[in-house]
Amino acid sequence: MKIVVVQPLLPRYSIAFFNRLVQLYPEISLVVLADIETRDSLNQYRKEDCLFTVRHLPSKVRSGFIFQRGLLRLLHQENADRIVFNANPRGLTQLWAMLVHRIQGKQFTAWGMFHRIGGPRLVSTLFFCLVGRLAERCLTYTRTGASNLVSLGVPKHKIGIVGTAIDERIPLAERSARTAEELAAFRREQDLEGKHIVLQVVRLSRYKRPELLIHAAEFLLQQRKDLLFVLIGNGEMREELEQMVVSRGLQDAFRFLGAIYDEAALSRWYLSASVFVVPTCIGLSAHHAMSYGVPVVTDDSLDSQASEFSILTHGLNCLTYQEGDPKDLATAIDTLISEPILRDALRKNTSLTIRFNSIDKKCSNFYSLNHAARH
Repeated sequence: MKIVVVQPLLPRYSIAFFNRLVQLYPEISLVVLADIETRDSLNQYRKEDCLFTVRHLPSKVRSGFIFQRGLLRLLHQENADRIVFNANPRGLTQLWAMLVHRIQGKQFTAWGMFHRIGGPRLVSTLFFCLVGRLAERCLTYTRTGASNLVSLGVPKHKIGIVGTAIDERIPLAERSARTAEELAAFRREQDLEGKHIVLQVVRLSRYKRPELLIHAAEFLLQQRKDLLFVLIGNGEMREELEQMVVSRGLQDAFRFLGAIYDEAALSRWYLSASVFVVPTCIGLSAHHAMSYGVPVVTDDSLDSQASEFSILTHGLNCLTYQEGDPKDLATAIDTLISEPILRDALRKNTSLTIRFNSIDKKCSNFYSLNHAARH
């Protein structure tokens, strides 16, 4: 079965998913169309990393919308058994290609969140309605997107849930490889002894609200001096956040390490952390942290959380705090640090969470839902 997947670009997590898909299902001939020449930081394509075929599909962003020149030509050349479009409301070229294929009587799948972070807007609602009617099958990441499609009148039989996952085998292998002696040496080298590490690994973007962690730290550091806030990641807010820390005199309690992609280096920070925090809109970093057994803190927002929030349950594998409230965020962090029995219970439950939200399960769902659509 030849499957062609259309994407704006190729981030590392997508490469891991597609690689695992073709490993598990060698009968699939997979071709991914994406912009592999863009300088966007999320374009992490390297030919040697991919076990599938990639064809360059140039893209341009105009007024917030994505235009992909040559898409119809490439789809015609590939002559796939199944086309999987990326259901991003900003992807106008893909919407046009869906319309063309529907007029021609060709079947295809649309795959995406099918809900909008920050709440619905007219453009996204109209897009989801239209795609839900054009596509033979709509694949969502979680029940949130599925419920939204149902509310928009999309028939239930057209909707499938794929799930969210990273290739957890990589962090699990690194977790097993790190010895207690090695981690103790790392803590000495990094001057972490006697400190509880509050870790954040995320792009420093405004929609992630990273400034809330600084505000929470102001409350926490009034009560305890054994905390170190480690922020891994770059983004448009990094300089602003560093200035905030200095202006509040918190620089001794914060480290900005920039982007780190080497898993061995990341593993040492995860395995030294007491708490993992993303103030809102937590993504695949939730899977990453829990693969290392680190309990998560994020907010309880009903409209600002991404699909990955669905694997989190307050009091089971995470603690949530009241949206936008840095004092409540501080309380959640302090609770996990002050109550080791609770922290250890959440650590144990993270392993079960990852087991039942694995990349193999996601691949199985993706394969079976696309295979079923052909018959």
